[in-house]
Amino acid sequence: SYFDNPAHAPGKLITRLASDAPNIKAVVDARMLQVIYALAAIIGNIVIAFIYCWQIGILGTSLIILLAFVMIGLAYKISLMNIEQIKNDEAGRIAIEIIENVKTIQLLTRSELFFDHYQTASKQQKRSELKKGMIEAVNYSLSQSFMYFMMCFTYAVGIRIIYQGDKSSDDTFKGIISMMLGAVAVMNSAQYFPEFVKAKTAAGMLFNIIYRKPRTGDLMEGDRPEIRGNILFENVKFSYPQRPLQPIMKGLQWTALR
Repeated sequence: SYFDNPAHAPGKLITRLASDAPNIKAVVDARMLQVIYALAAIIGNIVIAFIYCWQIGILGTSLIILLAFVMIGLAYKISLMNIEQIKNDEAGRIAIEIIENVKTIQLLTRSELFFDHYQTASKQQKRSELKKGMIEAVNYSLSQSFMYFMMCFTYAVGIRIIYQGDKSSDDTFKGIISMMLGAVAVMNSAQYFPEFVKAKTAAGMLFNIIYRKPRTGDLMEGDRPEIRGNILFENVKFSYPQRPLQPIMKGLQWTALR
């Protein structure tokens, strides 16, 4: 049975539906437009830099690509941590069960016991969030200081270009300024990095639930033999794979006459 699987417990499904949809919606707003504007600005500034000073353009593009690879690696790491955190999210399931059975818990005087369970699960989630926060902090520090790295490298190379007379000072500074503006675009868009990573993970988990296909196949497909005569069930035993020690049918006897 689908709901007999611990990963598909009603509490966990409710938690996923309650948290994943808002996480996806959080990035489909002005933040998405901000990222699109930033990408357009980066591409435009790279083109301008190559027009006026191709050396600066190559250097700035290389730095942007390097930062992109670092951010992709961090995003992959955070995505794995999000998936692991979702699988081990017991706090939400316990909270749903407490709310659904609050009267029973009160009658059994087990409020403190369930509170301790919820507190333990919450602490585990907190530790996971702290680990993820360290990676997000590294990404934020790199992205917000990227303009200064860009300034340092482009000015160092630009001074050398002007000194050797490869390009005029006007063209060199135009290339440097264009790459610095591209770095500003990176800084403005990188602040939404955690939301996009969280939305990607949430979308994957949510659509996995929606488009999940049953292992038994499609009910409308397969052979449909014509049944003639009587049907006899004799000593039928059945239990779900997730709970083999809890039989649903135990020695069932049943006859259907024609």
